[in-house]
Amino acid sequence: MDYLTLAIVGFVAAITPGPDIFYILRQAICRGFWVAIFAILGVLLGNVIYLSLVALGFGAIGENLYFQLIIGVFGGLYLLRVSFLIFKQKPHLEKSCQNINKVKVLKEGFLVNITNPKAIIFFSAVITPFLTKNILFSIVSLFSAIALGFFVAAFVASRFNINDSMLIIINKIASIIFFIFAIMLFKSSYLSLLKII
Repeated sequence: MDYLTLAIVGFVAAITPGPDIFYILRQAICRGFWVAIFAILGVLLGNVIYLSLVALGFGAIGENLYFQLIIGVFGGLYLLRVSFLIFKQKPHLEKSCQNINKVKVLKEGFLVNITNPKAIIFFSAVITPFLTKNILFSIVSLFSAIALGFFVAAFVASRFNINDSMLIIINKIASIIFFIFAIMLFKSSYLSLLKII
């Protein structure tokens, strides 16, 4: 059940309006699903780098209770902030199109993701409750759910007209899920604190 929760958060994070999903949606709307796949691959390549950094960092010090406590508290605060910001946000999807080849779409997708430093903070916060479990399986669950979210969004955008009101609804749902996950992080930190004292 824990890994399913992680997968749900990853899926919701993928479809929540932000730079990555906006870039993927624009490619799907302008050029269709098959070109959007290259945007997805570029974004996922950036995610692989971020998740590898998280795994390496947590693999070395992840069992430390003080580390779990601190990361859990700050991760929970970060997700609460994200929850509040996306609840208020009025997203707008720019649908203007220009000619671009698939390799450039892949490169741009990668750059959009890798230049977003909030991604590593998000991944760190989301992985925290799973530090005492299998970190590799946690990361694979998260990555698979994110990839699925991107593919589903690209497919839907290439078939139907995605508008701003749909993105607002997604934001509201995502805000609630991130809020719940922030509470779970605080609980994880509290359990770490109990073990320390």
